[in-house]
Amino acid sequence: MQEDRLIYLYQKAVNNSISKEEREELLVLLADPEAKQLYHQLFDWGARQTTPQEDLFSPQQAGALLDRINKVNEPGNRSSIFKLRPTLTWTAAAAVTLLLGLASYHLFYRPAPPVKVNREIAQITPQPPAKAHVMLTLSDGRQVALDSAATEQIIEQKGIHAVNSGKGALTYARPTGNDAAQPEIVFNTLTTPRGKYYKIILPDGTRVSLNAASSLRYPTIFSDGQRKVELTGEAYFDIAKDAGQPFVVVTGKQVIAVLGTAFNVKAYADESYIKTTLVEGRIKIDPRNGTEAKLLNPGEQAILENNQLQIRKTDTKEDISWMSDMFYFSDTDLHAVAHQLQRWYDIEVDYSSLPNAKLYGQLPRSTPLLQLLRAIEKTSDIKLKMSNNRVLTAH
Repeated sequence: MQEDRLIYLYQKAVNNSISKEEREELLVLLADPEAKQLYHQLFDWGARQTTPQEDLFSPQQAGALLDRINKVNEPGNRSSIFKLRPTLTWTAAAAVTLLLGLASYHLFYRPAPPVKVNREIAQITPQPPAKAHVMLTLSDGRQVALDSAATEQIIEQKGIHAVNSGKGALTYARPTGNDAAQPEIVFNTLTTPRGKYYKIILPDGTRVSLNAASSLRYPTIFSDGQRKVELTGEAYFDIAKDAGQPFVVVTGKQVIAVLGTAFNVKAYADESYIKTTLVEGRIKIDPRNGTEAKLLNPGEQAILENNQLQIRKTDTKEDISWMSDMFYFSDTDLHAVAHQLQRWYDIEVDYSSLPNAKLYGQLPRSTPLLQLLRAIEKTSDIKLKMSNNRVLTAH
């Protein structure tokens, strides 16, 4: 039972700072029979913390969440490959009733605070991670938090302006008209934290989607002869065609040269390989180790590891599923899955405890982490647990 996670979510609910997804995760946690004893402690604590005007769940919210859990547990439900079937020995309905009763309960119940319970709660409740932003670093060192803008935002620099839509995209454009200043080539860096991704349209019209925990360094205007960017992490490129200006992606250990195509590059520093998956067009992979560059055709994947470049046929869906906000595993190594979870949920993973295993299945990336871990357990018999914001194998 994930006591620390349950307490953390419960406190967020009491403080009215819980998100919709976290409410759903809390309800699933409360449906676990192991939660019953701890819940009674939390219930007493929450009754003393909540004001009369605050309800943790409205009747509509609670009913909708309960309906969703029941639908997930219907034997005929095949909406996802993973089967999410939490144990409902002490039922979700009971949890809903208790939560709905909290507002009236605290009006009449004012026991002296049990110091022991409060101390235990303080000890095992993890501190929520600081909110990290999608950050644009300008050539002069200034930083702009792109995901904090509620409305359209214009960023001016050296004759070029970028428009942050406030909806997850940054677009570069050169001012037009006789009074437009001659732009100066400077470099910007777009960085995404764990749990977030962002889109950018480069000055030539190339579209780049940057996955979580990644960065892209690029010029604000491309010079004649070549378009070059530097990537750390993972990105999907939809290259604007320009026969006179090849597009080059540098990842540190390899160079990708293209004219007009769409491909995905995964080059995280904490993984031993660089994986390039071609969706359409044609690209050339140069491993920068003295060996011959190789051409990639659609549906092929290049893996550079230990200075060896291998080309293989692949199902491109797995590598670009993150573009559709999905986890998609097809004979995927558990360690590779863990890396994805670490970057998306902003957690740590005890890789040494993980067994050698392959996973199949797909789930939205909006799935609460607890549900996803349970899905893995149901479909693979691999038991994973959370401890102090760290995932490890349960024994």
